[in-house]
Amino acid sequence: MNALPATVPVAVVGGGQSGLAAAYHLRQAGVGCVVLDAGSEVGETWERRWDSLKLFTSAQFSGLPGLPFPGAGAHYPGKDEVVAYLRGYAERFDIPVLTDHRVLSLRRDGDGYLLTTAHGDCRAEQVVIATGPFGTPRLPEFAAGLSADVPTLHTSEYRAPDQVPPGTVVVVGDGNSGRQIAAELSASHSVVLGCSDKVSPPLPQTVVGRDMFWWMSVIGVMSLPVNMQAPDPIVGDRVPELVAAGEMRTVGRITAAEGAELVTADGERVKPSTVIWATGYRTDWSWLDPAMLDEDGQPLHTEGTGVLPGSHYLGLYRMRTRGSALIGFVGRDAERAAAAVTAAAQSTTTASPTAEGEPS
Repeated sequence: MNALPATVPVAVVGGGQSGLAAAYHLRQAGVGCVVLDAGSEVGETWERRWDSLKLFTSAQFSGLPGLPFPGAGAHYPGKDEVVAYLRGYAERFDIPVLTDHRVLSLRRDGDGYLLTTAHGDCRAEQVVIATGPFGTPRLPEFAAGLSADVPTLHTSEYRAPDQVPPGTVVVVGDGNSGRQIAAELSASHSVVLGCSDKVSPPLPQTVVGRDMFWWMSVIGVMSLPVNMQAPDPIVGDRVPELVAAGEMRTVGRITAAEGAELVTADGERVKPSTVIWATGYRTDWSWLDPAMLDEDGQPLHTEGTGVLPGSHYLGLYRMRTRGSALIGFVGRDAERAAAAVTAAAQSTTTASPTAEGEPS
């Protein structure tokens, strides 16, 4: 598909793993859809991640509906493999993705929705919002107190160790991304990792020769509702062994920046040559109809079903389960959303003629 249709039964916003999975199920059900993606190519969000990134789910647990991830099941794919897989997936199933079509606004319009892009408008009877967990890089408020002379990178900008000047690198944030980057940098730099007050549970990647996600799937953990306040587990963490070997060190939670120094909650001062902010992302939902948002500007939904008729969400962090934002598990939510969309379409459009400009 090359042109934005004037009307379409379903518009899927976002062409990452969640959007592609939704489109797959919709097309399997015979429901017309278009996928609108802001990137210039499918998989662009993954392509921008750091070079050595590897999934912490093995290939066996990293596939989307209808197409297993290629290679040995026990292999842990790198980000370039994920990009190639997503592009191949879209091509294999002839998913109608329009790249470079960022949705600037989505508004309720009669009994449907009006989506505005830089290339024009599209009216959809239903929408699936699958823009994913990676929005705008988030920095702590105290980051403004750090001297402009200290080089900084957010994890979204980090690519490889040779990008970072020599000296002491302080990684602020000890989630999976922060720990992976700190471990990589420890081979070439002096690294200090700022750790949070909450202790995240460590998970080995394999137990008795089986991928941890095999065990979690077998015992049902990946299908259970999850407490939003529970910390994310740290998968395959190398930091403890690197600290024990004297190859990096950790400090307490960093809470302030004063000139060229960072300060921890217990008053320890660290003078970095470079700071890497592993402080996550925030999502901007201001492009959605205000009626779709709560007072904090977050989407109003129940397990992915939007508050307005015909609106659905996918890929949100812990939307239904621990797997809601993971590539190998989002297919479950996508199948559920597509079933709801299909049921609504069949109940309201059984006798409708194909609209002009609507993809078949």
